[in-house]
Amino acid sequence: MTGGVAPRRGPAGSLQREDIVTITRGTTVRAVGVARRWVYAVTSDAVIVYDRDRRAWLPPFTRDGGFDPAFVRAVAVDPDDDSAWLISATGAWTLQPLTSFVMRAPAGALPTRLRAGSLDAVYREFPSLQAFGRVLTRDAASLQNFAVVSGARAPDRTEVWLGTAGGGLFQVDPLFNSATPHTYGLAVTGAGAIARAADGVWIAPAPWTGEVRLALTFASHDLQQWRWLDDNARHAFGGARATALDVRGRLLWMGTTRGLFRVPIDGDGARTFTLMSGLPSDIVLSVLARAEGTWVGTSRGLAFLASDSAEGRGMAVGQGDVAEVPVRALLATGDTLWVGTDAGLVLRTPGAAGQFVRPREASGLTRLRQPVMAIARADTLVLVALRDAVLAFNLRTGVWSEPWPAAPWRAVGDIQVAAADARTLWVGGALGVVALDRATGGSRALRAGSDLPDAVTGLVLDGPWAWIATLGGVVRIRRAIDGLSP
Repeated sequence: MTGGVAPRRGPAGSLQREDIVTITRGTTVRAVGVARRWVYAVTSDAVIVYDRDRRAWLPPFTRDGGFDPAFVRAVAVDPDDDSAWLISATGAWTLQPLTSFVMRAPAGALPTRLRAGSLDAVYREFPSLQAFGRVLTRDAASLQNFAVVSGARAPDRTEVWLGTAGGGLFQVDPLFNSATPHTYGLAVTGAGAIARAADGVWIAPAPWTGEVRLALTFASHDLQQWRWLDDNARHAFGGARATALDVRGRLLWMGTTRGLFRVPIDGDGARTFTLMSGLPSDIVLSVLARAEGTWVGTSRGLAFLASDSAEGRGMAVGQGDVAEVPVRALLATGDTLWVGTDAGLVLRTPGAAGQFVRPREASGLTRLRQPVMAIARADTLVLVALRDAVLAFNLRTGVWSEPWPAAPWRAVGDIQVAAADARTLWVGGALGVVALDRATGGSRALRAGSDLPDAVTGLVLDGPWAWIATLGGVVRIRRAIDGLSP
């Protein structure tokens, strides 16, 4: 199909669009088109399609094969087949949801049968919406009002869909002036960290310049349920970029460049811990929430927040091996705390009065004195990622090893994050991701800028899915039969 963009193909054959989904910011909807079955919502990075019959989202259409949603200025609907014509200053593209094709439309005048919706037309037909618009598009949890910037009327019923600047997409009954939000995508362009939830993932924001709604994002496993969690008390988390995230119970612990935020998932405000609250630094690099309290790694050492003093102050750890040094990684195995610092690996011995010590084998394995960037666990192994290598400690035998010395770790630049399961190990960095088969040592790479939107900031392996957080969005991948990327 000349000029068309078809679903990607991988080495094992055809891939469905659901297999590799790039999730971008969905809070600002610049153009809307409504067909009998489909609602088309255009953001700066994607065309999002909602199936009105099934009440379900399709995977978004993002930049690919010359198509760029950023240039789309209006949406017209073809009444013959419900397809969308995406109109830009240099021409038009046609989008067929059922076949997943985006094609460049023939040059020349647009067909006269097309029906183009507009916000002006909506307001002319339903004048009350212009007066009530910002009330209808208010976020119920944060009570923020969002300006309406686009809209279109449904062709088959008295129903309007409005796009907002900051609140996403709303389905509106213009006769009763009632609205229902339809949330999809991230609250901001970038993801600074990602953490597993019981039924999906939480994604912490890494905003680009000019973005104001710096909310956390929840995404369900099937990408059908979404939620934006704002910081009502501190207003956009002080404009900070997230660096770490952990979930325990009904609390999110988010490390940022401006302190640590404790965020209840019911949206009842957030509390901030900073240098003035007992942390060694406002720059948080790692977080680990436990039953007894929360460990916080900062750019100038380690701190602990006891569970029974969560409303009070943190306590900086003064021992030399973890004091005044960046702490980039934290992991617990039983009662032992693993601490990855720029001065190497440190362990906290079990017990309330535990001591911070160097691993017993460190004298014979000098690489453990190098900066530790990430720590992951899979079955009996603790995997310690240095900038250019991954070391393994067997919890059963107590033996250190370097199982995959020939692995192409440098393909990601300096390793920044790692995740592992029973079959695979994934590491990420500024240049992308390497996924490695633990048994065979075989690997596959995903490159930032082509396979991935930007530098990698987080990884979650969750059954058939791999979630990759980047500074340009989140990619959810259905893993191949060997557990690696397709």
